[in-house]
Amino acid sequence: MSIKNKILSKSNQFNHYKKLANDLSLKNKSLKKENKTLKKENELLKKENNKFTSDSDYEKGISVIIPTYKGENHINPLLQSLKNQTLDKDLFELIFIINGELDSTMDILKKFIEDNPDMNIILSYTATPGVSNARNIGIDIAQREYCNFLDDDDFISPNFLEKLLKYSKPNRVVMANFMDVDEETNEKFESPIVPNSEKRLGIIKDAPKEFRRLATITVAKSVPTYAIKTTKFDTNLIAGVDVPYFIAIYVKFDFEFYFIDKEEEAVYYRLCRIGSVSRPELSYEFHILNRLEVIKKINESYDYIISHKEYEKYALYKGFIETAITAQESFIREYLKEHFEDKEKVLKEIDNCNFSYFNHKQLENWFK
Repeated sequence: MSIKNKILSKSNQFNHYKKLANDLSLKNKSLKKENKTLKKENELLKKENNKFTSDSDYEKGISVIIPTYKGENHINPLLQSLKNQTLDKDLFELIFIINGELDSTMDILKKFIEDNPDMNIILSYTATPGVSNARNIGIDIAQREYCNFLDDDDFISPNFLEKLLKYSKPNRVVMANFMDVDEETNEKFESPIVPNSEKRLGIIKDAPKEFRRLATITVAKSVPTYAIKTTKFDTNLIAGVDVPYFIAIYVKFDFEFYFIDKEEEAVYYRLCRIGSVSRPELSYEFHILNRLEVIKKINESYDYIISHKEYEKYALYKGFIETAITAQESFIREYLKEHFEDKEKVLKEIDNCNFSYFNHKQLENWFK
């Protein structure tokens, strides 16, 4: 064989293997696309299976999960409001989880159970302090179709549970009205957590975006129990734990959001109590370290939604999560406003976190 023919032969071999490589590459892309489709179908089947599970494995009604820590001085208004509920008592269960150091709350609740034998009340105790751990215990206990969380220093309107259950569905989160109460004067007033409350009626398609704060607080809503049981509150977080918890649920389940008409007066009343964990003094641990941990947890949901760009509500939830993260950054700016000397230290903390998403631009603009 001549040198020219040998070169042509090598060239043909090269072209042949190049064609094989291209064919394999195209086949690999096709398999990846097929795998992504199958993955999406599998997730849809899981959601349908979860809806079936919610109908078959849980009792009709609503589980009310109530953590309490040293509640002897403020729990009675809540107990009275629970006693006054208009919902058939067979349709709800009350799950109290006393946690940490004991006071007379245990005795108060035992007396409440004794005085109300017609109510379904479960009393649990854990020596481990912390609202997140207590809520997780309550979640494990819950056996009704839907879950609602209450704080021990708040209270609810008489028709609160009745209206929540009335509008609840396996694919729906139901949100009630929300008002603040001055602990000293008992004056009730509109809460900043619920902006534009007059627009809150029926199904709201962009609810996570329009009502982010209400969507991500633990209380004033009912959520299907099958979804609640898929996620745990992070016991390592000091505060802000409800935000990543509910975001994690919302991105994995295709819920619609229903707002109870304000005129129905189904209201969650939040007592504005001095010294609450949600209103602490300025500190590096709370405003910097804890908020970075919250952002890290939210980023887990961000990574999830980024990997599911085919999801119909991708843009809505991507924007929702980014806004939630930016809101957490406000705590960092609040701290640096008073402690600007810690700027470099804080920036290093942020860089070490390697977040998939963090609004660096907004923080940089604030520094200017």
